[in-house]
Amino acid sequence: MRWSAVVGYGVGYGLVLSLFFTAAVFAGAAASRDFLLDDYPPAIQRRYGKPKSARGRRVATLFGVFVWGVCGLPLMTAAMIGLDGALADGLEFLPAAVCAALVFATLTAWDLVVLDWMVLAGLRPRLLVLPGTEGMAEYRDLRFHLNAALKGSPVILVVGLLTGGIAALVR
Repeated sequence: MRWSAVVGYGVGYGLVLSLFFTAAVFAGAAASRDFLLDDYPPAIQRRYGKPKSARGRRVATLFGVFVWGVCGLPLMTAAMIGLDGALADGLEFLPAAVCAALVFATLTAWDLVVLDWMVLAGLRPRLLVLPGTEGMAEYRDLRFHLNAALKGSPVILVVGLLTGGIAALVR
């Protein structure tokens, strides 16, 4: 087995998914700046002082459908098909699980380092800053973003195991 192919497909497709995710974040924020309200630090949510708007809820739903249904599932399928062709023994549980986990680990790392730390905490574009919360120090709270990423990281393992299981069943 060529582990370099597994890593290459996992990270490569993870980066493609990350780019779609980034575009969707900015498009979602352009449509409704509060669509990711629940992902901001609690102090920012309190200062903002409003619940997520009806428009924000609709945009959040469309964001989820786009990222996971329109992009994530087809990209994961393409990664598995490509990996199946790249491996001499075909696609088996372990390489499928590792590849899928790498796709989501890459997205998680991208979201943390690029979107949360570099863009939101560093650049703080107006589009991603909630009205009335401009200049709050909590935007630069790198530990908050790290903790949020760590809380979501079990999804990496779940996606890997589910994908590996599906690949093993299909084979």
